[in-house]
Amino acid sequence: MKKRVITLGVAALGVAGAQAADGKLWEVSASLKGFYDDNYTTSPDDLAEESWGIEVSPGLSLSYGQGTDLEINAGYAYGLRWYNDRAGDDQDHGHELGLNLNKAFSESSRLILSESFVVAQEPEVLDPSLSFPLRTEGDNIRNTFEAGYAQDLTGNFGAEIGYSNSLFDYDEDYHSALLNRQYNSVDLAGTYNLDRLTKLRLGYKFASTDFDGSDLQVPGLDFLADARDSYSHFAYVGVSRYLDSQYEAQARAGVQYADYHNADLMAGIIPDDETSPYVDARLTWTYAESSTLVGGVTLMRGATDLQAADQETTAVYAQLTHRFTDLSPDLYGTLTGRFQNGEISGGGDKLDGKEEDLLLLGASLSYNITESIWAEISYNYDELDSDIPRRSFERNYVSFGIGARY
Repeated sequence: MKKRVITLGVAALGVAGAQAADGKLWEVSASLKGFYDDNYTTSPDDLAEESWGIEVSPGLSLSYGQGTDLEINAGYAYGLRWYNDRAGDDQDHGHELGLNLNKAFSESSRLILSESFVVAQEPEVLDPSLSFPLRTEGDNIRNTFEAGYAQDLTGNFGAEIGYSNSLFDYDEDYHSALLNRQYNSVDLAGTYNLDRLTKLRLGYKFASTDFDGSDLQVPGLDFLADARDSYSHFAYVGVSRYLDSQYEAQARAGVQYADYHNADLMAGIIPDDETSPYVDARLTWTYAESSTLVGGVTLMRGATDLQAADQETTAVYAQLTHRFTDLSPDLYGTLTGRFQNGEISGGGDKLDGKEEDLLLLGASLSYNITESIWAEISYNYDELDSDIPRRSFERNYVSFGIGARY
């Protein structure tokens, strides 16, 4: 039994699917939870604000053509969080909309399209790379469109092309000035099928980041958004490996060169260019029915909410989902973890080279009361350890509730 829940910040990894469960064409679901958050502003300890609250999350999932040459999955979820002890606006409203299309034109060619639109306040929902670790209030928007096409050529050779566009729009003035941006990338790769289960890749990716927030005036500095614009060039080698139905591994490793072509607007604050390693590796192990371990490591550059060019982020993550068949086939447990280190680039002597360590841990238990109703309890711990004064924080979040689907 698969359930649908909104990921308004309780999940450290976004690995949940959007399709309806059990081969259904459509599915409606809803959950009602109580929660306690001891630092909902992600502030230093002396400024932390705590609150009990209620979360309501209805959703709808649609699936078409599972197992055919045209598969379409769509999902929408709305989330309302009410905070009992929050001053001012005591409600958060979140929206998640996802659409995936997978079209096989033949055994040798395939097209994949995906669209993701979110309105949220938690950083792991707004920016899955978590280059921005702090929660921000308001109707903050991320929209991501991705397209990929793969074609087998002669012999064991093939080619792949991909395009991605992400738009970020923050509601609050300060974060709007520093984080509003548009990201575009084009990815080209040649492939070689080493055998039926192993594919090698040699690729190049070009990416542009265009910051379009308003200029930010702070004491002693006028921070110009356009000065952070960059062109990035990636060269990499990669491999994907499938071993029966249990294992799936994918990895890319190479180098990233970032050119800040407007650096002269803020000389001494924004560097002319940066060169850094690029790694993106992921392993999925389905070791039993409804039991999966997903883990990976990433190393790449990403946006920062500080007055600097960007940051180089190294992250290690894992998520374990286990079905306790020895206790009850209807009892499921999930453990999540993510640790990342970010090193700031640019920003002058006060920021350049400073580091931030972010730790996200989570655990949950869910029990299927009936085929259509489940109960769940979860706990999450977030900690940021920053070299920058007044940034470090700890956060504990507990939720408990029920859900239903039809």
